[in-house]
Parts: sequence; C-alpha cells; structure tokens
Amino acid sequence: MKRALALALMLCLLLGGALAEGLPGDTFNTGSTGANGAAACANPIAARIGVDILKAGGNAVDAAVAMIYAVGLLEPAASGMGGAGQMLIYLAEEDRYLVLEYMTQAPGAAVAGALSTDTASNPPSPESIAIPGVVHGTMTALEKYGTMSAREVLQPVIDLARGGFVLPDRWNSNVEGRYANLSSYPYTLELYTDMGFFYTKGQTIYNKDLADTLEKIALGGAAAFYNSELTDQMVAHIQSVGGVLTREDFAQYKTVEREALSTTYRGHSVYTVGGPSNGGVALLEMLNIMENFDLPGFGHDSLEAIKVTADAYALAYMDGVAWMADPDYYNLPTDTMTSKDYAKTRSEGIKLDSYCRSIKAGRLEVSLTETGEKMSQDQTPDQGGTTHLAVMDSFGNVVSTTNTNGINFGSAVAVPGTGFVFSAHLGNLNNSSSARINRLMPYIRVRSTICPTIVANAEGQPILAAGSPGNWALVPAVAQVVSNVIDFNMNVHEAVNAPRSYRNRNGKELVTETRYGQPLLDALNELGFEVSAGDEYSGQVGCVAAVMFDPVSRTFHANGDHRRFYGSAAY
Repeated sequence: MKRALALALMLCLLLGGALAEGLPGDTFNTGSTGANGAAACANPIAARIGVDILKAGGNAVDAAVAMIYAVGLLEPAASGMGGAGQMLIYLAEEDRYLVLEYMTQAPGAAVAGALSTDTASNPPSPESIAIPGVVHGTMTALEKYGTMSAREVLQPVIDLARGGFVLPDRWNSNVEGRYANLSSYPYTLELYTDMGFFYTKGQTIYNKDLADTLEKIALGGAAAFYNSELTDQMVAHIQSVGGVLTREDFAQYKTVEREALSTTYRGHSVYTVGGPSNGGVALLEMLNIMENFDLPGFGHDSLEAIKVTADAYALAYMDGVAWMADPDYYNLPTDTMTSKDYAKTRSEGIKLDSYCRSIKAGRLEVSLTETGEKMSQDQTPDQGGTTHLAVMDSFGNVVSTTNTNGINFGSAVAVPGTGFVFSAHLGNLNNSSSARINRLMPYIRVRSTICPTIVANAEGQPILAAGSPGNWALVPAVAQVVSNVIDFNMNVHEAVNAPRSYRNRNGKELVTETRYGQPLLDALNELGFEVSAGDEYSGQVGCVAAVMFDPVSRTFHANGDHRRFYGSAAY
C-alpha cells in the first residue's frame, strides 16, 4: 500500500494532478472533475494526496485525515497538530450526518482572571496555549469511520515531509505577518525560514522533525501523542517557556461526537456544526433570514441582494457572539436560533431601502449546565489561522472539515524536535469571572467561528461540501456560496469565484470586491455603508474549498478558491 501511494503521488505531481474541468467559471484553473471522487483544500498537493487515498481504496474519512496532516505540513500557519477542528461527516451506508468535535480545550489550571490569555502581544502569552485536539480527532475518525490504518493514511505526508516540497505561494506572506512571534523562539524560526531569511521562489522545504512525529502517531495512534514520552517532552518544554499544560491535561482529552445541526433553505437541507462553534449556528440563522427575501428575483449583483446578505449576517453574528459556547458547560438557545420563526422575526428589521443603524442580539437566555456550575466554582491554583477541506468519495460519503490554529502560527511555541506549533486558543475565551458566556474555566472547549457545511438536495442526496477560513468572514463566505448554488444555479466554480462581500460584523464597514462595479459600490455608500473595495478577488471575504456532486451526470466537481491559492484534485 505504501509503495502504491508513493507512486501515485509522484505520478500526480508529474502530470499536474488535475483533470480538464470543462465547466464554465474555472477562471484560475483551480478546479477538477472526476467520476469517482474529488477533494479541495488549501494546497493542490494536499488535495492530490487525498485523491490518491481514494484511488487506493480509502473512503472520504481516510482522505480527509490525510489531507488534514498534509495541509498542516504545507500551510503550517493555519492548522496543524497543535490546533483544533470539527469534522462534519455524511455516512452514505447509514444515511447519517454526524460531527466529530476536537476543539482545543482549556487546561485544568484555567480560571478566569488567573491566567494571561493575551494573544495580541509578540509573542502571545504561553499561558494561552490550549490542549490540542487534532491528533485525537483524526485518529478517532480513522478508528470509527475510516477503512485504512494510520500508517497507510499518514505515509504520503511522512514521505513529503522527508522528501521536501516546493515553497507554497502563501508561505512567506504568512511568515512575514507573524515574524516577530516566530523569532521569539529560535527553533520555531528555524522551522519556517531559511536561517531567519525568507525562502526563495522554487526552493525546497523539508520538515523531518514533523515526519518523525508523524511516524510515532502512525505507530501508536492517539496515545503516542497524549500519553507517552512525547507527551512528557511537550509538557516539559511548554512549562519551561511559561505555559501551564500538564500531562494530565493531555491524558484526559477526548474527541466528542455530536449531532449535526441543520435547517432547510429553499427545498435543500443544510448541515453544519454546533457549539462550541458559534459559526455554524450563525450560518443557519443567516440562511433562514435570507430565505425571507426573493434573492433570485433581486439578482446576484444587486443592491438588494447585497443589503439582505449583509444585514442577515450582522443579525446572526450578534446572536452567535452573545449566545454560543461549549454545550457541555452551557444550556444554549440553539433550537431557537436555528428556527424559521425566530429568523422571520429577525428578518423584519431588514429594510431594503434604508441602513440598519442598530443591530443587536436577540433576547434569548443562556445558563450554566451542571458541569458548567461545577467548573465555574473551581478554584484550581495557579485569532486568522484557519483552513478548510472538503472531499467526496465514490461510495457516497462526504467530509467537510475546518481546522484551525486560532491565529496564524498560534502561540509560535514549537517543542524542539516535533516540527509543529501549538495554538494560543485560550484567547478565544472570556477571561473575566463575570462573563455570562464562554468564560475561561477548567477543561472548557474553546469557541470558534468555523462552520464546515454539507448541502443535500430535495431527494436527500448530498450535492455540496463547503467551508472557509477567515474568522467571522468565513460565515458569510459559506452562506454566499450556498446561495449562489441554490438561488442562482451556479456550478461550483462560479459559486466560489463570484464576487463576494463581508459586512464587518455589525458595523458600517462593508468589504467588497471591485468586480461589483463602481455604480453599485456608490449606491451601497449612499445607503449608509462605508464600502471598503479591495481587489477583484480579495482574501478578506473568505476562501472557500468546495466539492459538488452532479446527480445527473454522476460526476464530482471541486474548486479551491484562488483568493488564497487553494487547490483541488479529482479522478
């Protein structure tokens, strides 16, 4: 199996890895099509690794896990073994949607006000390092729903880390944005630069330390990371730089299987993740609000459509911030927030011809669960970097998963010899003892905006898997792609590449792409927005990885968003 995968990967790299697409809208040649399966993610090499796993007989879960580790190698700023994620899975044989939640977790020593969770300083506070979830989540996914061994799935990534890869397009810009953080730790700077200097175009990068760590996981699974000599090594180093994680923190970590959340949108079913993410609930609320307006009648590039999308997002954003957190710690108003009746009420505040000056959260209630009450009394002494991938296989299985370091390169702390950085994810929790929600407490799961999504048609067939990085911009990015497919009958390339906008949370700033045209941008300004027109294709409006299945032709179509040089593969 190892030899077959290695040969397949080499062949893909030599041939370019993508088949001729043939659908309109693939402006940047980042699309792929095939009869058996497809994948899209942050790097075309990682997408090809996923497809090679499918070719070798693996399913979508096997491919997704391989891609998660490959992206962690190729785009280490955004995700990796020190981070977190949620995996939305559709199992065709069972006709079932489920979520594997492996978000980062606060350590046992976490008490609001007792730790520094500052992530704005250079570097972020080491006390903001959270217990990582990626290794446990991916190994759980393989054990429960995959068909291959950890060795078979990880071997192509191990080979790539040892054999090297050509400098990816966004590598240096990611390093430049966090250079001060990385240079605080000599080993970390050594990992991602050429002796402190930026790599040059065409240069080969190696990460043999990461290959060694992956070898341990391939041999020993999750235990090799969470309960081993490697664990002791990681804990010792983290504590030596000021962090508070303990071996007990690692050993108690568990992946949680949760129910997928869903709503309908114009006859389609939309599935995503719930708490501790606040992005999934916001996405469903946003779509439910949008459904109250005739977007197809307005037209895609219309003042009305942009206005409705911006306001729907702002309303959903305010609720997501106000009312979502770890569902094991809080009784959350999720059912209300995702209901049609609530969306109808919220939509009544949107006026097509006037600016909504005051958008607030709805009047809902939240309370601590029994676990939350217990942990809130515990007196134990003592943001940017995200990536998405999507894959569909010939068996009908679908995976849509978003993984994150929180901010690019997270804490910038890397344990010498391991080859990856830890997140600074505790900065996502409210570090105040008076916070009514999402408060820093022992072992609470960290909140994030991620919203990996799967859309099924009226017959129940999954037809779209999509998601995006981009902090809060990722929610409207996914919503607009879903709307493009359902409201405007776009194929996956058109849906991903069409002009997008992002209202900066609930404020006046509206980030748009210049392709909308100046007359429309002027009209939005006159309506009361402060339009911030970026490039023709702007990374500020999210970066979508998407796969679509066409039930008529029975073909798979994938697109990796050019906005951040994503890629795809199919066969």
